[in-house]
Amino acid sequence: MNGARVRRAGAWLTVVGVTATTLGSALLFATGSAAAEAGDDPVVEAVEGGSQVVQAWSDPSLVGERDRKDPDYATFAKLEVTVSQTRNLSHQGVTVDWKGARPTSTGRFATDYLQVMQCWGDEADGPEPQQCQWGAPNPSLSTLLGDRTGLRSLKRGEDPLQAYDAAHLVPPPITNPNLKAYTVPFTPVTGGSVTDVADYFTSTSSNEITAARTGGDGTGTANMEIQTSLEAPHLGCGETLKSGSPRACWLVVVPRGETDADGSFAEDSSTGSISGSPLSATAWSHRMVFPLQFAAIGSSCALGNAEQRLVGDELFSDAMTSWQSALCGTGTTYGYSQIGDGEARAQLLSSVTGASGLAVVNRPLAPEKERPIVYAPVSQTSLVVAYTIDRQYTLGSTLASRDGTAVEDLVLNARLVAKLLTQSYRADVPGGGSVKPLTDNPRSIVNDPEFVALNPEMAQFVHTAAPDGLMVGLGTSDAYAEVWRWIIADPFARSFLEGEPDEYGMRVNPVYEELDLTHDDTLDSFPKADLSTYRQDETVPAPGYGTLDLRPYTNDMADAAGRTQKANSGAKIVWDLNKVPPVFNTSGAQLPGQRFSLAITDLVSAQRFGLRTARLVNAAGQSLAASDETMQKAVDAMVDTAVPGVVATDPSARVRGAYPLTLVNYAGVSVCSTTADQRKDYAAFLDYAATTGQRVGETKGLLPRGYLPLEDAQVTATTDVAAGLTDEGAIAKTCGTGTPKPTATPTATPTPTPTATTPTTNPTSDPAPVAPPATTPDTPSPSATTTAPPVDPDTGEATPGEPRLTGGGPLGAARLGIAGSVGLGAACAVTGPLLMRRGRTLASREEMGGWTGDFV
Repeated sequence: MNGARVRRAGAWLTVVGVTATTLGSALLFATGSAAAEAGDDPVVEAVEGGSQVVQAWSDPSLVGERDRKDPDYATFAKLEVTVSQTRNLSHQGVTVDWKGARPTSTGRFATDYLQVMQCWGDEADGPEPQQCQWGAPNPSLSTLLGDRTGLRSLKRGEDPLQAYDAAHLVPPPITNPNLKAYTVPFTPVTGGSVTDVADYFTSTSSNEITAARTGGDGTGTANMEIQTSLEAPHLGCGETLKSGSPRACWLVVVPRGETDADGSFAEDSSTGSISGSPLSATAWSHRMVFPLQFAAIGSSCALGNAEQRLVGDELFSDAMTSWQSALCGTGTTYGYSQIGDGEARAQLLSSVTGASGLAVVNRPLAPEKERPIVYAPVSQTSLVVAYTIDRQYTLGSTLASRDGTAVEDLVLNARLVAKLLTQSYRADVPGGGSVKPLTDNPRSIVNDPEFVALNPEMAQFVHTAAPDGLMVGLGTSDAYAEVWRWIIADPFARSFLEGEPDEYGMRVNPVYEELDLTHDDTLDSFPKADLSTYRQDETVPAPGYGTLDLRPYTNDMADAAGRTQKANSGAKIVWDLNKVPPVFNTSGAQLPGQRFSLAITDLVSAQRFGLRTARLVNAAGQSLAASDETMQKAVDAMVDTAVPGVVATDPSARVRGAYPLTLVNYAGVSVCSTTADQRKDYAAFLDYAATTGQRVGETKGLLPRGYLPLEDAQVTATTDVAAGLTDEGAIAKTCGTGTPKPTATPTATPTPTPTATTPTTNPTSDPAPVAPPATTPDTPSPSATTTAPPVDPDTGEATPGEPRLTGGGPLGAARLGIAGSVGLGAACAVTGPLLMRRGRTLASREEMGGWTGDFV
């Protein structure tokens, strides 16, 4: 009877709630126009759209009117540049696209190209030349450029608009005190000026795009790394100012045309190339500037919050990093650590004080009655092969007008990925492979007929084009295991790994055949097993360089994406006699127009760094890129596992439209080894993760691009788990602790210092995960409570970088009454269904004579 009464009360509250909410909302809507006119902002949604900016070179709004008498005016008049993102920036990539430009000269960067740089500056019309990170190009690039076009140095008298004064004078050496050389000094954000930038940035750390090519159709694209104050402290972008806001910066595009600063035509010069620094006054007058707004760096929760620890794998880290500051509003600081899946699972079983009771992993532990763990989906994304490839056509190619521009489409199948991962191309083995069958294999993937058949454009590439291998992260991961499952499920890739040649005669590197990869159920890393070494001549001491020098690991998937964006694998195979002692050194990033870089990474990192991703061939024979649609198809086709609520991909299933490397991450909570306070905090985290945390957007607190939002059934499953974590009766029955005592109000543990939100990496070996069948909870979910973000105490505005969910304007008495009506209605509308649900539970218990089920 108690259950029936509770259900009736719930139904009554639901009716009252719906009625009050409807009436209040209608009245509130009716007063909306007047409120808007009065400046009141009752509901302001967080920005979920992009912040792309399109700017025409002729637009005078930022740098003023262009000089129509300028010899290059006609060259740039139709130029239009698009920057893909300009707000809520972090360390990432942005895409710079343009159209309406004149095609770049063939071969060298002689005329008609773009130069791009990042600068700091506090003025509204943009930065000064001395505030820009520029002038540290790859030394090998100088052969492709005109005189000093990649540098800061000036030649006296070459530019009639440029000042050649003491401020631009390079301090002369002691041996030649009368030498006069000029440059544009660099002024860091901390003040002071230097003429030698080496103390601040070098060719390996600078993000400048020395030259970007325009195709024959007048369009072009470049991927620009955006650096925060962590990567470039001398620019200070994103650092917190005294006002509490992150420092803004600038992206500057300087188009280079066909005339030098003195008005002479470049083609008439001895080199046939334009000359002079883009920081010189005339070239600088052609600049286009784009303001960049940054998200707060290392935002921390308020002092005094209680702390709760979470751990998770790399696929979850970007989501948690975004959510972390927004979760501060719950009153709990969620300290997050990125660790390997195996170590994360071990934390759930650990009895060590301080071990996390919640771990986000891809594969669950085998169910154990003694140690029940519940799982809830919190994020889903995919692994991808990201790439940066420039077209490198042979002389006389019919596609020569596009030479040096970016490849927009790439197709790979499982066997091609297997070939790359097993060092089966000669270019991936030190010395090129000196024994059969490697000596008969193609030099690189570009020379592989199988690759060319999938990518016909590559048939016109020069034969020397090749990637610096397939970059992969160090360590073990459930995600890496999925790559191998996909490869081994493909019959052609499987037979190749077992020693069968492909139809063109290519065989697996015999070192990997001996590893018997197709029968290793624990394979969750990318071994680099070929121990060959190579030394180019007798001046290089034995043994020379090895596989890890030629094809080094990246730190993790995010690092792999960053290296792909720079086209710099970090290979160290250049013997440098100038070092003491001599060592193998890196040759730096690949040159513009000659880049060919591939990496296995996650879709979130690929999109963060603005990378294109390959289409992969699935079991149904379709070549598909990772997208919301193709990932959702894959999730829908996943099969139950032995763990309730957890599904997994069947890599051999022929599912049309499904992207093959789609992954769902689950938050596992150790029910019986956690305290009531911990479970309460974990429940709040899951509620946020399943609701506000699934809104895609650039703002902190939302879901970063590259994640697939949870669908309704998954949201219900997660919020049901959250509700169960606070049901102490069910937990007591599950854990065998009897009737629980009321939990005292928790006392917040003061945090001595703000907890930083930057995740740490700790790769580790993982035990073999388990798989197969389950059911997903289907009970309706209670509405989660969304916590408003912190506000600036001086302005009342939402803190920059945080999702502003509610307005802060004053309410009149009438509107307060209306708001109260809406609030009462919402409370009843939420409480009613909860009571109805509780009533059904009580009724079931009464029918069974008491609670007999388990929480898990």
